[in-house]
Amino acid sequence: MSAMMEGQSDYGSTESTPTQFDKIAKDLMSEGLSIGKALAEQGKGYYEEMKAAPKSLYFMSLVGGVGMFVVSAMGLVLRSGLFHSLIQIYLAIFGLVICALEMKDGYFSGHPEYKAFVAEYFHFVFTFYGRAVFYVFCATMLLGQFPYMPDMIVGLYMAFLAGMYITMGFKSSKKLKELKIQGEEEAKSVFGTYAQDGVLDKVSFGELLSKMGFEFSEQEIDAALMMIAGETKDTISEEEFVSWHATTMV
Repeated sequence: MSAMMEGQSDYGSTESTPTQFDKIAKDLMSEGLSIGKALAEQGKGYYEEMKAAPKSLYFMSLVGGVGMFVVSAMGLVLRSGLFHSLIQIYLAIFGLVICALEMKDGYFSGHPEYKAFVAEYFHFVFTFYGRAVFYVFCATMLLGQFPYMPDMIVGLYMAFLAGMYITMGFKSSKKLKELKIQGEEEAKSVFGTYAQDGVLDKVSFGELLSKMGFEFSEQEIDAALMMIAGETKDTISEEEFVSWHATTMV
């Protein structure tokens, strides 16, 4: 009875009753820790890939997403205040959105529900320039955390990445407009000549461009693939290739 009375005397106390924000933060931290452990297990493989050059836009984006998640987790621990905590939670979510988009193998590839979430609530990032704008937004949020240096460092990287996307987008778009293919039948013939297993992958698409007299960097090929396929993909189907070609004939 005394225990019950003691419990009743504490009823309504803001000190002993967790706020709704605290509960949400704990749930997010728990989910974030499980994802963080999975990302850490893949860290060695990604580190080896980081040392290889040149680097694809997909991989550079993945590095940015992991960086955002890591510095946001650090910020939740090192910074105080409701406003700062909310910003760090948002940045962690945005970092995980990027990871879900770009990670071809590992944790997110085995959890399609995350990519489905991104497709529903962040659909604009499935377009090339939509993603570039998203990276600009992430960069401004990170740089706005001055003088917190971890966010500033990742913010500068994301600003560089956004600039890379915009630059590669304009360069590849300009070159693709010069691709001379006459009519739908020729487009299907060209596709069939270079396609492997019914699709153009990065290698076969690069070969197609090279045979037609174009020099594309690895990042430009990434940008062209995404523009033609219309989303985060590393292959182009015949339907996508023919549909893209039709837009160039207008």
